[in-house]
Amino acid sequence: MKFRIKEKRKNGLYSFESLLPDIIHDYDLEKSFTIEELVSQWYSIVGDIISTHSKPDRIYKNVLFVSADHSVYANEIIMMKDVILKKISEQFPFQAVRDLKVEIKSIRW
Repeated sequence: MKFRIKEKRKNGLYSFESLLPDIIHDYDLEKSFTIEELVSQWYSIVGDIISTHSKPDRIYKNVLFVSADHSVYANEIIMMKDVILKKISEQFPFQAVRDLKVEIKSIRW
């Protein structure tokens, strides 16, 4: 529970929809929601073949880390870096992703 000192108390009923953005911001969950949404939209961002061999992993200091299961797919993602960043900025304008790095490791779906 958070105590807000010297703030005016908000009385009344509020919908969950109006409270959710504050909860997400207070608990710093923006990046987690963005990653989950990126995973679900990854097919439309990179295409069919690359999406089956790669997956967005995390966002750290405005850098999106993508896991790929083979160096060939990692290289393709690096070659498509500008296009991917442009599509991400169009679909997620609230999340500033400035760079993309690819790691080669096994992917757990």
